[in-house]
Amino acid sequence: MDNAGWHEFISWLEASPLHASAYDAIALQDNIPVVAERPVAANDDAKPRWRMIGTGVAAAIAATIIGFAVMPADGRYTIVTQPGEQRDVALSDGTRIEVNGATRLTLDHHNLRVATLEQGEATFHVRHDAGEPFTLQSGERTIEDAGTIFNVSRAGPRLDVQVAEGAVVFEPGKQSVRLTPGSAITVAEDNMTVAVSQIAVETVGGWRHGALSYANVPLSVVGDAVKRRYRVDLTLTGDLSGRSFTGMVRLTGDAARDIPHIAGLIGADWQKHGSRWILSPKGTAAR
Repeated sequence: MDNAGWHEFISWLEASPLHASAYDAIALQDNIPVVAERPVAANDDAKPRWRMIGTGVAAAIAATIIGFAVMPADGRYTIVTQPGEQRDVALSDGTRIEVNGATRLTLDHHNLRVATLEQGEATFHVRHDAGEPFTLQSGERTIEDAGTIFNVSRAGPRLDVQVAEGAVVFEPGKQSVRLTPGSAITVAEDNMTVAVSQIAVETVGGWRHGALSYANVPLSVVGDAVKRRYRVDLTLTGDLSGRSFTGMVRLTGDAARDIPHIAGLIGADWQKHGSRWILSPKGTAAR
């Protein structure tokens, strides 16, 4: 583990007493401490670094911190959040990333200026560096910052990018599109369509405070947002997921309150079976 990885590990330990307790239990079981390698002379090229003795501890810690980060040896690590979980990730270059639930985001300790959003949603507050722009990959698409606060969501073949501050370049070096504050782009990779639109700047990343604003989106997009916010199984039946929706949805933190409210907004019936919610077109729900 390099210095950056070590500091990340320490930050994880300090983030919650539960993390430290889990690690202590693992370390005691293996009876193996965390130690520092012997320092090298100041004029040597190699820098002191930390290591953890014992593959048992390493494997156990990796298993314990699933949901936080999975870190391959090459410097890449993946932030994984569960539905209903949100994280705030601060990079040492000053960039900050707010990660929504049900998200998988890969970063790199060796290159803080690259990231990959595999699924889910995140709001990026990027420290601009014209000589080394921050680049986000999602699927086959590339987003490059130009001093920016922007939000990106990925749900299957759908990619949405919205800009609150600064600018981003969508697909730089190709048929690039420059997005400025209040600009948004939606890519539907299943039917190869790209749409640019204008939005209210204050709605960008609205998931962070439970205010979701939509203009002519499929209801499946609203459903995806609910599933990121809550640990629930939500199903839209019939043609409901493809219906268009325009409006504001507020999520209070209480799924039992919000999902029936959303059903009323979209003209749907709802049913609940344990943690499973079913929304159906009005009058079609099974009795």
